[in-house]
Amino acid sequence: MSEQVPTSESPAVSTDITAREEAALTWRRAHPLSPLVRAWLIIVVFIYTIANNLVDDLFTGEEPLDLRELGQSGPPDTVFLSWTSIFGGFWFLGVLAVFFLLLLLPFLSTWFFYRFAVDDRNVYIKSGMLFKTERKARLDRVQSIDVNRPLMARLLGLADLKFDVADGDSSALRVQFLKYSEARSLREQLLAQVRALKAGSATSPAASAPVEQSAHRDIADRLGDHLTENFLGVKDSGEQLIVKVPVARLLGSMVLSLGWVMGLLFLLGMGGLMFWAEMSLGAIFASNAAVILAIVSSTWKRFNTGFNFSLSTSPDGLKTRFGFTDTTTQTLPEGRVQRISVEQPLLWRITGWYRVQVTLLGKGEGQGEFAGELLPVGTLDDVMRVLPLVLPAQQDGGVSPAQLMAGLAGGNAEQGFTVSPASARWFDPLTYRRNGFAVTPLLLLVRSGRWVRRLSFVPHLKVQSLELSQGPLQKRAGLAHLSLRVAGGTLPTAVHNADAEVARALTVRLAQLGVAPAPVPTSADAGKGSGTSSPLPPYELLPLPGTEIGN
Repeated sequence: MSEQVPTSESPAVSTDITAREEAALTWRRAHPLSPLVRAWLIIVVFIYTIANNLVDDLFTGEEPLDLRELGQSGPPDTVFLSWTSIFGGFWFLGVLAVFFLLLLLPFLSTWFFYRFAVDDRNVYIKSGMLFKTERKARLDRVQSIDVNRPLMARLLGLADLKFDVADGDSSALRVQFLKYSEARSLREQLLAQVRALKAGSATSPAASAPVEQSAHRDIADRLGDHLTENFLGVKDSGEQLIVKVPVARLLGSMVLSLGWVMGLLFLLGMGGLMFWAEMSLGAIFASNAAVILAIVSSTWKRFNTGFNFSLSTSPDGLKTRFGFTDTTTQTLPEGRVQRISVEQPLLWRITGWYRVQVTLLGKGEGQGEFAGELLPVGTLDDVMRVLPLVLPAQQDGGVSPAQLMAGLAGGNAEQGFTVSPASARWFDPLTYRRNGFAVTPLLLLVRSGRWVRRLSFVPHLKVQSLELSQGPLQKRAGLAHLSLRVAGGTLPTAVHNADAEVARALTVRLAQLGVAPAPVPTSADAGKGSGTSSPLPPYELLPLPGTEIGN
């Protein structure tokens, strides 16, 4: 058995559990129906194979399989099937049942050797039959506990818990699968323990008792509760809804997407080619299978991650819910947001819709189950309700509403934005008037894009690296690029084709602000004069050369 030494960079690692710890733990198994969730594809193929043969017999005119005649005739007299006589007249159904159990045997063994336990400070998981694994996650390192529900789990009323930590999916623990109500109860209990441990409380809260249900409930009531709990959704305690995306708006945003329009035109062109060149549908699909599958996959992913999307606040942070077949409930703890971006594609300007995306610590853009969206599609009013949840207020060093509007739809130098000089028109003829940035005491605002308007917010304290670059042609024109990287982001935020002197001054300014943010003036400081001190040279020693550079 391999053992990894726990480090601060890996809060959830494989480790041997000591005998003393194991003796004090209460080990639990996953739900008995868990193997069915894991083996859903095999179940679908098994049922499809049997049903397909029956349907083929009906359409080809052949006599369908008669189980009564098959039972009366008995099993074939072969060594391989002689044991089926123990099932009597139901020998054929017995063969199918045994064959089905053999297919499920690997998943049943996985369930049998899977156990988990929870104490006041850790979550433990044991798994494996031949290669045993023991993992332990410290609750004080857990950033969030997400609830994921694949389609088969929803049908069976199950869910799994994902313990997310700062260094990403590689160290995340999963408890698979529990009854949905039990999973929600366990999640609330563990989140309360996480809050207590992070607050330095010596005692963790007591475990919440499970809700007692009557043993003699009507089957209609049970079915109604199952449908409500697993398909209509339930809210956790202390949860307040901020915004919900209607399905009609989601479908409209997909139709008004340039990628979807180009994909639709491609499919229509292939259909026209099929009739004009008298090509078969199979030949068209075979020659363009990769493109067609990519279009279908991206369309489905967009629909599934935006369907029934809702954003709520809770005691543990922002909470998002989404999903059509597979539903996911994710929590965004305070302090993990590294960058915020507001986008407006070209065709969305007709309806005034926007998209709000975030970069989280430990989760790269588009990584795993995280879609990176706080708002898949919403109106300006929705944006104004969402942004205050992740951005500081204007009086605290954030952005003002007028500056926000200038970043979303404005151009040229306005509301404190510094734009590219006139010489940048040879490099960005369409966007040089819009490309720009603004600096507040706590944020850097970067504005870019003509076809897709984009406004990015980067907190100074979240910047991991700064890179100032200048090509030979840019050097001749007196321009430079400034790229900023944050934790969890695969793509940098860039200030494109800024004046070289402005870019250099901005690099030094951001380096200073990343160490010690600029003091935010308050009404109490108005009458105190300028007697405040700073560990770094005053920011006025490195002024930005004007806010209007070129016209």
